[in-house]
Amino acid sequence: MRNRFYVMTRSLLMLILLVLAIGNVLAEETMISPSDMMQSYQDVLSGNRSYMQCNHYDGVYQEMVMPRDLFEWYGFEFEQPLRFEEFCITDLDRDGYPELILRLSEDFGFEVLHNENDQVYGFPFVYRAMEQITSSGDIHGSNGAEDYGWYQVRFDEEKMETLEICWKHSDGENQHQFYIGEEEVSESDFTEFCDGLWKESGPAWIEYTPENLDAAVSGS
Repeated sequence: MRNRFYVMTRSLLMLILLVLAIGNVLAEETMISPSDMMQSYQDVLSGNRSYMQCNHYDGVYQEMVMPRDLFEWYGFEFEQPLRFEEFCITDLDRDGYPELILRLSEDFGFEVLHNENDQVYGFPFVYRAMEQITSSGDIHGSNGAEDYGWYQVRFDEEKMETLEICWKHSDGENQHQFYIGEEEVSESDFTEFCDGLWKESGPAWIEYTPENLDAAVSGS
């Protein structure tokens, strides 16, 4: 009986070690370095690699190749094509890895490229959804003159979650509520908190050219 228990215990231990080893191998296979992530973004922008467009406005997800001229962009259509004018590199979702943010012409909005498990995902932000960003991943957004604040985002493959940092809510009848996190605060406390975020530094915006993108990828 004791020998049988010993054999069963040893077999179970070996099985656990095997499962852990397989898990480590799979984890290593999906690990990607920041420099490789930057290269994947460059490949998408050059049209050498497809990526998944994640339109959280319309709930449409489709694999695409990035066009040079944007006559269509996440459900929006333009008579005159838009282009990317600037880009910045920052850890927008605070996971320790870089995202590449592209600013569209005509101040129309932004596209965020995010790499997860060596798959590149694109997420659209209209201009009011990303009026300012800090190097800490704080984003200022606005739904109107009386409805605005700061938030953060978290990515999970094609999904994007928003986390409210502070926000001024309006019911449309000149009634306002001010929140920092989940706590309702006074207007003065809200304003002071927001002013502090406006003063924080943000990522550097760079003119979008092949040469500048090459330099950014090489320096990552």
